[in-house]
Amino acid sequence: MTDIFDEVTAELRRDQSSALWRRYGRYVIGAAVAIVLIVAAVIGYDAWKTAGQEAASERYDALVKTLEEAPAGDAREALIEQFLAQNNGGYDVLASFVSAFELAENGDKLAAVARFDGLAARGDVPLAMRDFSRLQSAVVLLDANASFEDIEARLSRLLVDGNDMRPLAREVLALAHMAHDQLLEARSVLNEQIEDPMSNNLTRDRARIMLSIVEQGLGSPSVAATE
Repeated sequence: MTDIFDEVTAELRRDQSSALWRRYGRYVIGAAVAIVLIVAAVIGYDAWKTAGQEAASERYDALVKTLEEAPAGDAREALIEQFLAQNNGGYDVLASFVSAFELAENGDKLAAVARFDGLAARGDVPLAMRDFSRLQSAVVLLDANASFEDIEARLSRLLVDGNDMRPLAREVLALAHMAHDQLLEARSVLNEQIEDPMSNNLTRDRARIMLSIVEQGLGSPSVAATE
């Protein structure tokens, strides 16, 4: 009987983690997407300055307009693949991001992870965008109930001192610990998040909410959650 109750308790904790991700995960994604928009503006400016990039810029604009009218499905991915086959400078990076997000949204998570991982491995992509790709790959894996090791592998580079994405990466890492019923590890990560000077008030507030759930699972009250 004890084993049954343990299984039920673990399942409840996983359900809480899933509900928390559905509630707050969009903020993780939204904050990261802002980085892409900033880099997109930079690439657009460079293309405007460089005559050789003007044709690529026009092709990318045409692709975006076509995708707006194209129905969801393989046809859209085929349009992106056709664009990627051309010499499009930095715009092929943006198209790859568009493809990865669409694949994830349409439920093809393995393909989305492969696309993000491919971007993260490209030496010609700015480091900030490679880190962004690693974060998004971890987000998709978390949503796909992948192993903790696979998720952690994408986040490890983002958790070092000085990386601007560390608070976001730590948040995803804590959710991964919770999803795999590793509550002690999740508590440690969340306490680091609250104490980290790089964390903003919103990030700390989310960490306190998550910490309160973790403490409930451990059977102890959260001091940080009530501060």
